[in-house]
Amino acid sequence: MNRIIPSAKPGRGLLPLALSAVLAFSAVPAGAAPSVNIHKNDIPARLQWEANHGYCGEVAMISAGLYFGQYASQYDVRAIASRNIDQTREDSQLLLSANDTYAAAQMHLKATPWREKEEPDARAFLTWVKGHVLSGHPVIIGIYYNFGTFENVSNPLAGDEDYDHIVPVTGISSKHPLKMPAVYHPDDRLTFSDNGFWSPDGSPVYFMDYGFDAIQATRTEANSDAHPDYALAGEGPHFGVAITGIVDDDGQTLPVRLTTSVNHETPAMKQGENRRPASAPLTLTVTVSGLKPGKEYRLYRYDDFKSVPDRSFNAKSENAAKAWTIKIASGTTFSMREKIRSDAVAVYRAVPVTAP
Repeated sequence: MNRIIPSAKPGRGLLPLALSAVLAFSAVPAGAAPSVNIHKNDIPARLQWEANHGYCGEVAMISAGLYFGQYASQYDVRAIASRNIDQTREDSQLLLSANDTYAAAQMHLKATPWREKEEPDARAFLTWVKGHVLSGHPVIIGIYYNFGTFENVSNPLAGDEDYDHIVPVTGISSKHPLKMPAVYHPDDRLTFSDNGFWSPDGSPVYFMDYGFDAIQATRTEANSDAHPDYALAGEGPHFGVAITGIVDDDGQTLPVRLTTSVNHETPAMKQGENRRPASAPLTLTVTVSGLKPGKEYRLYRYDDFKSVPDRSFNAKSENAAKAWTIKIASGTTFSMREKIRSDAVAVYRAVPVTAP
């Protein structure tokens, strides 16, 4: 999106998660309001590059990729989404309903886009988001931001008609039972990371928390003094994609999740620059779950998305840059650390040694 670095003014109406958790997420005494049910997916916040129209879509896809065991830099994800065109061009961005599902497929991720024409209203869209979050899927959505708050711009129509910013949704909370099929409740709340875009005093806030009804606004309302810093189009269109897993045609892989020693890439991309920035050291923590004691597994790492198989991982072991045999005596998880450079691609897949 056409991203503008925000000023350090305090926001209006928005509660950072650290504070809103106290007000919206905490259980309350018996006899008062109902306690709050929370579903949170393990998606840590990441910091986007601000250059070249912003890398918010790329960071949101990286966050989803880490959740499913793979890491790539913002530069590489944009190169994939744009088919390697100049990254200073506005049409090089990873954008929803444009090249998001293409980028996911090239990264061997399964993606389910929001079908706007089928159900165009915000209630249906938020119900769809809620259902995927409760299913353990990262959901990436497009939202408005308040140009009055961020840029001190008084034009009520400032910003994009569709969305200004792309963010990963990380959790849902509700006073009602959180179960499938998902049901819309006006006082349900969603939590998302804004990829560090709102950073008063230079310190990113990251996690934001909004009520389902409260977040909805028109473009004009989204820019008004009465509305918080972020908004979702009330009447649509709406833009979103759920990343539902990795491509595994055999159904043999085990869950793999990555965390990174730092949540940013430094040095950052420079405005108007198309060359990849210098890299920095990065430590990955790789966690494989769903293991059975005494059973052997193979963990593969691929250094190029083009080398990643979609099936027959053991038969195609030569595609992997590295491989490990895992056998645990107890528990269900295995973790290890690997040091890479921040400009590397690191894709992990785990399967039983007996997998075809």
